[in-house]
Amino acid sequence: MASKLSIYRAQVHVPNTCAWCESIQDVNWSCNDCLEVLCDRCKEIHKRAKRTKNDDVVPIKEANMQDEAVLPEVCKTHRGKTCDLYCSDCDIAMYAMCLTEKHKQHTFKNIEEEIVSQKQYMHDQLKILKSKSDHFNDNLSKRHEMNKTVKESVDVIRQTVQTQRQKLKAEIDSIADAVLVELSALVEEEEKSYKQDCKSNEQTIKEIKQLIRDVEQNTEKMSSTSLFELTGRLRTTIPLYDVTKKTVLPRPPHFMPGKLNADQMKSMIGYIHVGKLKTEDVRCEKKEVDSKKVRQISTFRVPQKRQIHSICPIDDTHTWMSVLGSTELVEVNKEGKVTESVKLDFYPWCLTVTNTEELLITRCDVSPLIHKLSKDRQVTRFTDISPLEACGLSVSDSDEVFVTTHTTTVQVLNMSGERIRQIACGGDGRSIVCMTTGDIAVTTGHGQNSCKKMIVINKSDQVIHKWSGELDNGQKLKKTGQCEIARDRYGRVFVPDCDTNQVYVLSGNERRAKCLLDKRHGVTEPMAVCVDRCGHVWIGCNNGTVHVMEL
Repeated sequence: MASKLSIYRAQVHVPNTCAWCESIQDVNWSCNDCLEVLCDRCKEIHKRAKRTKNDDVVPIKEANMQDEAVLPEVCKTHRGKTCDLYCSDCDIAMYAMCLTEKHKQHTFKNIEEEIVSQKQYMHDQLKILKSKSDHFNDNLSKRHEMNKTVKESVDVIRQTVQTQRQKLKAEIDSIADAVLVELSALVEEEEKSYKQDCKSNEQTIKEIKQLIRDVEQNTEKMSSTSLFELTGRLRTTIPLYDVTKKTVLPRPPHFMPGKLNADQMKSMIGYIHVGKLKTEDVRCEKKEVDSKKVRQISTFRVPQKRQIHSICPIDDTHTWMSVLGSTELVEVNKEGKVTESVKLDFYPWCLTVTNTEELLITRCDVSPLIHKLSKDRQVTRFTDISPLEACGLSVSDSDEVFVTTHTTTVQVLNMSGERIRQIACGGDGRSIVCMTTGDIAVTTGHGQNSCKKMIVINKSDQVIHKWSGELDNGQKLKKTGQCEIARDRYGRVFVPDCDTNQVYVLSGNERRAKCLLDKRHGVTEPMAVCVDRCGHVWIGCNNGTVHVMEL
C-alpha cells in the first residue's frame, strides 16, 4: 500500500530525500534492492558496505520505484480532496462525497484496491503483449529465413538452369558437328568418285579424238593396206565407246531440318515447381460466355475414332484422353498430335490430375479400383473402395479425392487412398468436379450417361445449389447425356449434352445455364469436356472428334 509520503508526492512535487543522511542535495541515485534513494556521497558508502556492496544502484531516473506509485490526482469537484474511490460504471477516480452527489447506485471500489487490480490487469496484459510480440517476432524471423531460403533456392536453380543450358548447347553442338562431319565425308567421297569419272572420260575422249585425226588425215593418201588396217581398228574400237550406256551421276544430298519442339526443350531444361502457389495461373482474363463470340481454335480426331470418355488437362497445350474400347491413354496437343501414349491392362474411364502431377484413373468395367499413373509412367493401384464402384473422380486444391459411386454416396479420400468421410449427393452420382472455392459439383441420374440434375455441395457437405436443366432461353432440359463435366478457374461449370449437341455453362449459383455453342461450330454429340489453364475449352465427341474452343 502506498505511503502518505508517496501520496503527497503524487500530488505535489517534493524533492527526493537521501534515505541515509536525509539530505536533499545531489540525490541522484536509487537502490533497486533496498528501494531507497541516495545522494552522491551515501551512494559511495552504500556500494562499499559489506551488506549492500552488491546491490543494484542506478541513476534515479532508471530506478524501479514500485512503491512510489502515482496515485489519482486531487478530486476536480472537491478541491484539496484526494480521490479515494473508483467508480466502475464511469471508469473514473473520485472522492467519497462524489458517490452521493453524482454516482448513486453505481458500483465503486477502494482506490488503492482498484490500483492493485489494474496493476495486475496491466501485468497480465503485458504478458499477453509479450507473448503476441514473441509470436510476431517468430513470424518475422521465419519470414526472413524463408526469404533467404527462397533466394538461395533461386540461386541454386539459376546455376542448375545454366548447367542444363550448357549441357543442352553441348548436345546440340555435338549433333550438329556429327552432321557436319558426315557432310565432309560425303564431299570427300564425291571428290574421289569425281576424279575417277573425269579421268576415265578424259582418256576416252583423247582416244576418240586420235581416231578422228587418223581418219581425217589418212583417208585420201593411205595405201590399201593402211586403209584396211584403219577400218579394222575402227570396227574393233568404236563398239567399245558405248554411248547408250546410262551414266549414273551421284545425287546431291538433301537436308531435312528438324522441327523446333519447345515442349521437348522445356522438358530437357526442366521446370520450376512452386508448392501450392498452384499457378492459379493468371494466364487469361475472364471472358463472358457468348456463343456468337466463341472461336474454334482447332478440330481433330483421336486415332481410335471412338467415343471420348474423359479429357484431363495437363498444362496450357496438352491433355490426357481416355477412349471407348481402348486400353491406351493418349496425350495430345491442341493440333491433335499424339505426343505420348501409355498402354494399360484395363479400359480407363475417368481421369484427373493430382496436385503432384500424377494421374488418377477409374475403370470402365464397373470396378471398385482406382489406379495411379506416376510421372515416370508407372501404373499402380491407388485404392480399392469396395463394396462401392468407382465412377467419376476429381481432386481438390486441398488434396482431397472425391469419388462418385453410382449411388447416393460420394467417397472422400486422402492422397494415400484412405477414406476420410462420405457425402450424400441425393441421387446416383455420375460426374464430379472440384471447384476453386472448395465446393464440388456433381451430376446425378440413372443409366451410364443420363443425368437429370446437377448439385453443388459446399465445404460443410451441404447442398447449396441445384440445377435441373433450366436454360436462359426459357427452355428446360429433361436430362443431359454426358460422361464428364468440367470447371474453369472462375467457378463456372461446363456440362456437355450429346442429345442437343450443346455444352451448357453455369456460373456461381445461377439458376439458368447459358449455351456455349451455336450451329456454325459443327459440334455433334459432345460427351466430355475440360478447360485448360489458358481458359480454352476442349470438347470430346461420340465419334472421337475433339474441338478446342476459345471463349
